[in-house]
Amino acid sequence: MKISTLYLLLFIFLFGCTTKGQYIDFQQKERNFDTVIELQVLDSMKIEDAFSLQGWKINANNISFITYKVTDNFLSVYSYPNCRKLYGYGKIGQGPDEFVSAFSGDAVSEDVLLYDLMSRKLVQLTIGEDSLWISKKLPLYNGEDGVCKLFTFISQIEGDKYLMKINEYESSSWEIADLGKNEILDSYKNPIRKAEASYTPFDFVQCIYDSAFIVAYKYMDRIELYSIVNDKIKPMVVLGNDKDQSELESYNDLLHYYVAVASYEGLFYCLKSRNRENFGNIVEVYDCHGECRVKYTLGKIVDSINIDTEGCLVGYVSDVDETIIYRFKQ
Repeated sequence: MKISTLYLLLFIFLFGCTTKGQYIDFQQKERNFDTVIELQVLDSMKIEDAFSLQGWKINANNISFITYKVTDNFLSVYSYPNCRKLYGYGKIGQGPDEFVSAFSGDAVSEDVLLYDLMSRKLVQLTIGEDSLWISKKLPLYNGEDGVCKLFTFISQIEGDKYLMKINEYESSSWEIADLGKNEILDSYKNPIRKAEASYTPFDFVQCIYDSAFIVAYKYMDRIELYSIVNDKIKPMVVLGNDKDQSELESYNDLLHYYVAVASYEGLFYCLKSRNRENFGNIVEVYDCHGECRVKYTLGKIVDSINIDTEGCLVGYVSDVDETIIYRFKQ
């Protein structure tokens, strides 16, 4: 065997060992939708309040909104589908059930997930008709510098296992953590983020269903699907491209591509930007294997989407002093 071939094999072996699977290629798929369906509004509800929305959750009989408020009652609960105000929740402070700063995550159950970086805690709330209660409270963990890691989103996988989205100064990554045991089970470096650039142009929204999760990039025309098997993150499918906007002088000029994601019964729903703005009326639907299922054109432009327990696609629209909720029958 030639010496050059030996060196090549040695390089491949060493490279494979040092990367620990971080750069395994995705399966590239084309984003072709054979079925395009226009969805008209089934009904609409108006809420006489406006939210600076972080996240929202729809259950069988209630809908809740988590806002960026730095005052009390940053979580508002309404009946669903008639959207009658039930109560508010959330107290700013440093007490045992208070939040220094509240961030919204996503729970696989009907719970609402909140977390607080400053007080290093995750809280899941069960929403009742006239009150709510804490169903789970778990500590967050620190990095090597002794400070809580910069978790920019947390998705529950199952039980006390969570997918932690982390955006740091030079890199972005995910960790699977068992917060009940304070144990990191796996980590995976984001394959697109440039080390010399801010994370903002590479930011994304994510959503879990069963043993798969989808990543839709806010400022790139790109979707990625990953699997979570035996507490390990593995890349599966990529659609789109890796062209980014990190060279822009001002991030105020960033053009949007994907706005929101949701999941329902093995399908991922991705709200695509209209005219590269932070809203849209095109929803791309993929299955857990990255296959294109259907493209919906909504009869109304919306800021975010969700799926209710009846399988209706629900759109959120924020106006100056009110909020409108649209339901679309699939």
